[in-house]
Amino acid sequence: MRPSEVWRTTTFRLSTLYGLLFALGAIGLLGLVYLQVTSYQVRRVDGILQAQADAMARLPAAELPARIDQAIWLNGGRTSLFAVFSPNGARIAGNLPAPPLALTDHDGTIEVAPTAAFPAYMRILGRRLPSGEELVVGRDVGLAREMRVITASALLWSGALIIAMGLACGVALSIRPIRRLRRMQAVAGHIAAGDFQQRMPVSGRRDELDTVAAAVNAMIVEVERLMGEVKAATDTIAHDLRTPLTRARAQLHRLAMSPEHQPQELQQATVELDEVLERFRALLRLSELEAGQRRAAFAPVDLSALAAEVIDLHQPLAEAEGIGLTASLQSGVGVEGDAKLLFEALSNLVDNALKFTGKGGHVQVEVGLKAGRPYAAVSDDGPGVPEAERAAILNRFYRGSGSRTLPGSGLGLSIVAAIARLHRFELELEDISPGLRVSFHNHS
Repeated sequence: MRPSEVWRTTTFRLSTLYGLLFALGAIGLLGLVYLQVTSYQVRRVDGILQAQADAMARLPAAELPARIDQAIWLNGGRTSLFAVFSPNGARIAGNLPAPPLALTDHDGTIEVAPTAAFPAYMRILGRRLPSGEELVVGRDVGLAREMRVITASALLWSGALIIAMGLACGVALSIRPIRRLRRMQAVAGHIAAGDFQQRMPVSGRRDELDTVAAAVNAMIVEVERLMGEVKAATDTIAHDLRTPLTRARAQLHRLAMSPEHQPQELQQATVELDEVLERFRALLRLSELEAGQRRAAFAPVDLSALAAEVIDLHQPLAEAEGIGLTASLQSGVGVEGDAKLLFEALSNLVDNALKFTGKGGHVQVEVGLKAGRPYAAVSDDGPGVPEAERAAILNRFYRGSGSRTLPGSGLGLSIVAAIARLHRFELELEDISPGLRVSFHNHS
């Protein structure tokens, strides 16, 4: 696994970002504690020095040296500093040989580094006495400085440790997604090579990779279906169109060889060629529908009114064939779709029903609501379709066992199925003994 693969993963980047933010937060919190503790220590030492200086400044000048020696003895000569100097800088009493240069003209406390005379960090306070002498008090702050160094070191190490742990967690969390991506890439390679039986692996964790894998798998199923239909259509075209084209060619050859042209032979050749052209027009229609580009023109459609128009169009044909065509239309049933395509779908269903229903039969068109969702259905009392063939009759050019002697291209129900898919409708075929009921309804 290359480092560049890990760095590019969203998991690693988010883990690193969150680790960095957490580290900054921890450093900020510890930094605030550091500042508060340091400030408290400085204020506490300064307060003690101020109180000691005030107490000694109130003493008479003659008692001050003895009090300084006593304070040194009580507080320890290595942790506390007490001294008094004459106006010319000579030491009168105390454990500091000379006043620090940094203390000159300084009104507050200062911190001085270790010296040969006092080998420790000291915080000192100078006070000018009324007699002109200078009082100096101080306190060892080495321990406080060590505490500050320890706190600062803890800040740096904790920040570095948090960042390192964030990077380690990012790497650990990125390994599994990278492995899954590699498996998905391998599957994609097989699919690109034409193996449509492959599917993207789904882990079951329902994360973003599972969402993408599920979407891609659904796409593969649809592509496989379309590829199967294309292959079936190609095979069927080669098989079904060969016969009318061969007959037309033979008739035209006979006409070319015959000195006399028979009008009925020309007419028959024209009929054969028209049948071929009709099938190609139907194929182009299917390609247009499956492109799915007409959804942009969808608008509210009154399905009941549309069905009424279909019935009016086919009523003369039904009467001529001696077939009863009735309607059961619930008013005000509306859908979102393309009115022309829905009209075409219903017309194809009614055409099929009239074609397969014998004289004296009956065809009914229904529009209504089922479970609150609109539907349309066409029923007939013809011979019906065997259960084994119901899925197949939606394929292009498929002709059922009972329809191979009837005129038609075998594309009518394919067009209906394509229109249903375009509208995201569900197409159902039901045996109603006798006859068949074909319905489509909105399942979204």
